[in-house]
Amino acid sequence: MVRRNLPPFAALRVFDTVSRTLHFTQAAEELGLTQAAVSRQVKALEDELGVRLINRRAGGNSLTSAGAKLSIGLREGLDMIAQSIGEVSSSQRQTLTVSVAPFFSAVWLTPRLAGFARLHPGIDVRLHHAYRPPNYECDEIDLGINWGDGDWPNASVEKVFDGCLTPVCSRQTAGTVPPAPEPAHLLNLPLYCEFAVSDWTGWFNAAGIHADVLALNVTRVDDTHAMLSATLETGGFALMFKSLITDIPYSGQLVQPFAETVDTGNHYFLSRPSKQPLSATGEKFRDWIMSELSPQEGSG
Repeated sequence: MVRRNLPPFAALRVFDTVSRTLHFTQAAEELGLTQAAVSRQVKALEDELGVRLINRRAGGNSLTSAGAKLSIGLREGLDMIAQSIGEVSSSQRQTLTVSVAPFFSAVWLTPRLAGFARLHPGIDVRLHHAYRPPNYECDEIDLGINWGDGDWPNASVEKVFDGCLTPVCSRQTAGTVPPAPEPAHLLNLPLYCEFAVSDWTGWFNAAGIHADVLALNVTRVDDTHAMLSATLETGGFALMFKSLITDIPYSGQLVQPFAETVDTGNHYFLSRPSKQPLSATGEKFRDWIMSELSPQEGSG
């Protein structure tokens, strides 16, 4: 009988995730652990093996030569385990890993996933929440729905949701402006945005008004939910994705007073690896996404 002197599997699994992401916080989010727990597991593994596996630096982590060697072997071993489990599993269930922007996931994708499960009961969808699009060269992701310009390495993309922004405000705030408000009414009000302050000047320009960004009362809030909450609380206006207004939890409290939008060049794209064909499971998910989109929401 061969005795294999192996470290705890939990520590190996954590290291595999950290070695792939090179980011302790991102690995913690993926594993459902705290960042401190991930750090402890990696440190315990290094102590047991008696070798440093990761160079921890403020500018970015990197694998040591020992860490790189272990990462390769571990990845191959886990792939073989996954393959064997799939071969002996009586249920023959398939898992699809989808990288998705957190806000889009919360307000649009997750509430609809039950419909996909009913259509394809043999497919488990695993969501990997990430603000950045996947890097298909190293991330174990089947496909993604992420926000950005779509110019991403190693990815083929198609637009699924328009990213044009338009102002929204509370129903109470809407009652304080004229029945047919003009864009100029917003110049002296609290304004909020999630991405770039210049998005507001872009919107004013689209509405036919030249606005100096320095003269505007704009606050950037790097979280959609927090931005919309501030908008409701302060009586201001926030730039919001026009295509998602009816899906957000605040839709009953928010109104869209203007038809004008600003196109920042960033949209929601469905991405897939460019160097290999999409799996049959991935094709089913892609087709389902497209069937859920109205003609106005899709790329046409």
